[in-house]
Amino acid sequence: MSFHLGKPILVMLIIALVAGAVVAVRPNERKADLTLWVFADSHYKAYKPLIPEFERKHNCTVNLNVLSARALAIRLTSLFMSGEKNEETPDLVEMEIGLIGRFFRPPVADIGFRPLNDRLAESGLDQRIVKTRFAPWSKEGQIFGVPHDLHPCVIVYREDLFHEAGVDLTQAKTWPQYHAACLKFRDYWVARGYKTRHALELPESSSDYLQVMLLQRGINPIDSYGNIYLEDPRVAETLAFYAQLVAGNKKVTAQSSQGIGAFMKDVTEGSLCSFVTPDWRVTYIKRYGAAVSGKMRLMPMPVFDPSDAPTSTWGGTMMGITKACENPDLAWKLMEHLYFSKPGMKARQESSEILPPITTMWNEPVYHAPDPYFGNQKASELYIELAPKIPARYVTFASQVATLELNQALVRATEYVKAHKDDLDERELEGNCRKWLATSAADLRRRMDQWRFD
Repeated sequence: MSFHLGKPILVMLIIALVAGAVVAVRPNERKADLTLWVFADSHYKAYKPLIPEFERKHNCTVNLNVLSARALAIRLTSLFMSGEKNEETPDLVEMEIGLIGRFFRPPVADIGFRPLNDRLAESGLDQRIVKTRFAPWSKEGQIFGVPHDLHPCVIVYREDLFHEAGVDLTQAKTWPQYHAACLKFRDYWVARGYKTRHALELPESSSDYLQVMLLQRGINPIDSYGNIYLEDPRVAETLAFYAQLVAGNKKVTAQSSQGIGAFMKDVTEGSLCSFVTPDWRVTYIKRYGAAVSGKMRLMPMPVFDPSDAPTSTWGGTMMGITKACENPDLAWKLMEHLYFSKPGMKARQESSEILPPITTMWNEPVYHAPDPYFGNQKASELYIELAPKIPARYVTFASQVATLELNQALVRATEYVKAHKDDLDERELEGNCRKWLATSAADLRRRMDQWRFD
């Protein structure tokens, strides 16, 4: 007997049939009761030891997976588009603030996460969590995620180098005063041959820090209802000021090359001497900047107007429950266990400097101890003082495009300052900023109209 495709193919077919029969008769593996996706390896390592206790207490199984942030967002988008009942859709998801906006494009009723307003109210968490921190995870009043953090911002600076230059940064309460102090610092060190000693870290063509300043003023490029605020006069005012920080004769800034290692090398060598610092950044500063321990200090952010917040917020993470979850009550309990239980809080404290979003947890002694790295300042106490003042940051499906529009306006402003550095008319600069921002707003509005659901 012969097989017309040859013996090798026959053997492969037999193996495939046998393997298929084995799979067919093998008992199905039990699907985990809950599946959680996270995007940060540090979160995975913090949560992994907490899972067995939860499984024992609730007689369930939990599958914890870590994916890169972008891969997680792409896969989840595909699963949401395939329908609520797709078995591969996780029950809970941790989402980074820069990626959540894409999931808020549909109407509220069609978003793939479950609204959590009622659960937050029933648990009392809506009163214990800083209210403005729900903003990034909300659309039109519906909250779709519980915040992992607050990320208030301060200024961290090389106190030894500013002191030597005769500059007391703590007296700079406004951004113009801060700029003047940085100019004095620059001139002092340039006169002594340090031409690459920069007073402040700011990028020249990325609007990330510009948006941090705008948030201090209560301005989001877009709110959760899709309203655009690029034409607010304060945006042009802030843009014109920022451009003079990073370009022209009044430049006092520089940007480090990519990576925390390169950044801390610049700080250690005295090339970058102050920088905006959310709480998560402190972890890396202390880890990689041991050489300047004791020389660093913290202070609130300067403001433009008395009504501005002396802080801002940068970055963030939420955890949400998907509509595919068949046991949302159990999922909610897992979320509370990982984020707000005593073991969960201990894991957070051991791995980072990140302040929890629940105000009652700030009484822990760890948040009130002097920190030798900052000259025995009580660093966490400053973050606690500023945390209730963090502005609301909204994230929408068009937020990334708004950032690109702001980037373009910033490039135009900095190029203008460079071209007119010797005869700069600040009023004319601000007027041009208004024109560029109006163009950006019109372009953004057209794009958003094209993307809307009917």
